[in-house]
Amino acid sequence: MSTPTEPSGRDHLAHLLWEASARVLVFAEPDLADTQLSLMSIGALENIAATPGLTASDLARMSFKTQQAASQVSNRLQRLGYVERKVGAGRGVGLHITAAGRRALEHGLAKEQQLDRRLEELLGRDGYDELRALLQRTRTLLADATAQ
Repeated sequence: MSTPTEPSGRDHLAHLLWEASARVLVFAEPDLADTQLSLMSIGALENIAATPGLTASDLARMSFKTQQAASQVSNRLQRLGYVERKVGAGRGVGLHITAAGRRALEHGLAKEQQLDRRLEELLGRDGYDELRALLQRTRTLLADATAQ
């Protein structure tokens, strides 16, 4: 039995972060309805645009996804014409964003901003600012704690 200082399983921080993330994906659906992109594919396009020649393995490491998940996203982006694969110097096949991919990324980032505004409305300005700052701090601490 839990004491008042011990959260139940559903209230453990890791579970709350997972559940909030899953709910954000559902909350984002109306914002992304008119695009072929998901939040994950927008992030992948951002990483590919910032680091031309990125491999699917690099993308997996950067997005904290499995190699298989990163390959599926990059394959889908290629089928959509948003990325192309080019043989790199000693690094295997690298991913490069296309002109269509840049346009899709701009559209996707605008959709993320729209989602951000809806989240701010939901949380209120103070709650939004507090949560954003806490998550930024958490991201930095976890990045430091998991650096190899």
